[in-house]
This record gives sequence, C-alpha cells and structure tokens, in this order.
Amino acid sequence: MKPSNQFLERFKSNVSSFEHQEERETYFYGALIKFLKSGQFDNFKDLVNYSINFNIFIDMRKIPDRFNIISRLLLNCTDKVSNGYQTSALGDIINILKFCNEFNLLDRNLSENEILILENIKKDKLFLANLFDLFGKVSNAFIFYIYNTIPRDLYEYFINSQISYFPDQEGLVYYIKNIFFNQYSIYGLSVRYLSPIEQFVKVFKKNYTTHKNQIEIKGENNSNHGELIEFSDKYKYRTFYYDTEEEHEYHETKKHLVSPKNILKNFDKILDKNNYNFYSLSMVLLGGLGPQGLGFTYSTPKGEVVEICSDSKQNKAIIIKFKKFLKNQFIDKLGKEMNSLNIKEIIIKKILNYLIDALNKEESISYFSKDSILYNIKSFLIEDSEYQDFSDNQVNGLVNKITNAIQVILRPIKMMDQYKARMNLVAKGLLKSEDIAKLTSLKEKSHYDILRERFFFQYIVSWFYEIYYAEKEKSKL
Repeated sequence: MKPSNQFLERFKSNVSSFEHQEERETYFYGALIKFLKSGQFDNFKDLVNYSINFNIFIDMRKIPDRFNIISRLLLNCTDKVSNGYQTSALGDIINILKFCNEFNLLDRNLSENEILILENIKKDKLFLANLFDLFGKVSNAFIFYIYNTIPRDLYEYFINSQISYFPDQEGLVYYIKNIFFNQYSIYGLSVRYLSPIEQFVKVFKKNYTTHKNQIEIKGENNSNHGELIEFSDKYKYRTFYYDTEEEHEYHETKKHLVSPKNILKNFDKILDKNNYNFYSLSMVLLGGLGPQGLGFTYSTPKGEVVEICSDSKQNKAIIIKFKKFLKNQFIDKLGKEMNSLNIKEIIIKKILNYLIDALNKEESISYFSKDSILYNIKSFLIEDSEYQDFSDNQVNGLVNKITNAIQVILRPIKMMDQYKARMNLVAKGLLKSEDIAKLTSLKEKSHYDILRERFFFQYIVSWFYEIYYAEKEKSKL
C-alpha cells in the first residue's frame, strides 16, 4: 500500500516543523527504516523520491542496521519455505534482492581480502550472467553479499532451527543440498530434475537414428526431418523419508515428443556447460508431472534436464497462452466466420461496424474477451431498431451463431498443437529454442523465470553446503 496523500501531507507537515536540516534528515531516515523493516518497499521508494522536496540527498549507507534488517527479511522468507507452507516465498527473496540492488542498499567498502575473493567469484561467467539476468547491473558489494552473507545467514538459520519433520541436522542439510531443488512446486507449477543432459541426448540419438532408418526402408522422402518424433526414457529419482533417515529410489518412464531439427540445430549449445541459456527439449506426453501427465523439458547451463508443468484445466492461460488477436485481425476473421454460417451480409456489416467503433484501436482480443464481446453484441441487437421486431428466439439464434464464430476464432490451442507450432517456428529459424521458456507461463510467471531463479538458488545452496562442511570439519579438530 502506497502512502496516501493524507499521509504525505502529514509527513510534510512534520518535516517542516523541524528548524534544522539535520533533524529533517533524521526524521526521513527514521521513516525509511520503518518501511524497510516492514517490507513496505513501495512506501520506501516514494519517500526516497519525496526527499528531493526538502533538499535531502538520501545516502543508503546512513541507514543504521540495514544489513541486519535485510537479513531478517530474507530469513523470514526462508522460514516460510522451510516450514513447507509457502514455497513462493523463494520469489519474495528475489524481489527483496531486486529492491536492494535498485536502491544500492547493500553498498559498502570491501576489504582487500574480500576483493581477492570477489575476483575469484567473478571468474564464474555463468553466475555473473545469471545475476545480470535477474537483477540487471550489480555492484561488487551486491555480488559479495550474495556469495558470502546469504549462505552464512542460511547456515546460522538452519543450524539453530528445529524443523520437526527432519530427524537430525545431517538429514536436513542433505535434503536442502540434494533433494529440494530437484523436485518442488512454485507459483502453481511443478518442477523436477530428470537427468543429465547427456542421457537425454543419448536416448534421442538412438531413437532418431531408428526413425531415419525406418523412413529409408519405407522409401519415403527423407529430405524433411522437421516432423516430431516420440520416444520414451526411464528416470530414477531419490526421495528422502524424514522419519527413517532413509533415501529411497524409484523409477518412472516418460514419453517425449521431440523436434529433431530443434535438437540438432542447437546440439552443441545444449551440451555446452559454459552457455547461459535454457533450451527447449521436449514435450512430455506420458508420465509428466501434471494431472494430465503432460510437461515440458528444458536444458540448463549446469547440464541438466528439468521438467516443468502444470494443470492445463486451470483457467487463465496456464502453461500455454490462449490465442490473441489485434482488433483488426479479429474483426476480419469474425466477418469471414459469420459469412460461413450464412448470417445475412447486412447483419455482419452492422456488427463489424459496431465492433470497430466499440473496441479500442490497438486492443488485443483474447479468449477471455469472449463473454464481454458477446454481451455487448447481444445488447446492440436488442437496442438496434432494425432488430426490434425479432423474436427472442431469433435474437438468441443469431447470438448463438455469432458465439460459435467467436469460439472458433478464439478457442484455446491444445498444448500439443502449440508445441508443434513453436517447434515449426524453431525449425524455420523464426523462433529461438531458448526463448520458448519465456513464452510458456502461468499468470505472471514464465517457465524461464522458474529456471533462472532455480539456477540462482542452486549457487546459494552450494555455498551454504560448503560452509556447513567446513564448520563440520572444524568441529572434528
């Protein structure tokens, strides 16, 4: 909630009551601390912008205890995740760090030793690419905070926490390092690590060779291998039963739908573990994580195959976005569709003219626009004098025909059809394989967001484990 005008007026009055600039600045910083502690970032931002009215230059280094405040905000999110009731708080961690980077809240001078450590960290180009991808331009202090402070805070948190469903500390750390980010749910989407990329490529090659040989034996035209092929692969997963401290393994078979051209075109890039991209690999037709057994797989820069999926029955463009048309495209298609249903030309013309006037010039028409458009068309027919003599049945019959026409144009695209269309665009060079994850989304979060955030947290977990192992070795001395 942003500060109301009333709040700002009261704040302005309070600041103006101070005679000295130093007192005004102290008051400003007090308010900033209050908003930072409570996570009211919009209010914090508004006050920073408001400070110019009082000739105050906000120096983030003057905010006392800011590092401890930020740590507490991040650990509050960690607590929600670790206690199993809000995995989406991982996204809140990203948002807090974005805010800190935007306002340079982590700015400080680094020691000579810290600078040496930082130089070594910055040799990891994938990590730097991930930071830039998530947060934009970052400072040395920000990078060092990510590397040093967050993992250390996590270590202190988990060492001192009592999480009831873990039998001991060792089991908790093992789960964090080896299990959690290999199978979890976030933003309503399920995520699972399947295998090393080499396994996927090996199975693909074997099946693709068989596919080509079958075509040659049949004497079919072998010039176009852009069609999709299906193959199955077996995967093994590790689970950890908290009450027995035992690790269990189970196997599962998945059927993949793959575009050979997509894989072959990006073959070297997919296998390159120094390439920061997430390439589309397949659509899972059987054995996927979703209730329909569907999913999508991607390669990661760490040489993994990761599956992400969701329930296609949910509303509002989950997994595959529904068709969208700009106003003129929609009106043109609607005219042709109504004509095919033998609606009188004069009625078609009137309805289209009505829509031309009623819809905004650059408006995008989607599946979810259907009901409001139909409601307005029906109201138009009832109000228009030419249709006053129509019976209710005649009006309803006409509206039903128009409804059918709109549904044909805007009907949701099936997952497989959408996947095939995108693979065709990749084969033609009109769409990049690494961009497909950005086009597949649930509400405001895409598969790409999940992949890059997971990649980020894998670094945090790795550094957390290094601290844990080092402290464990120290205790043996």
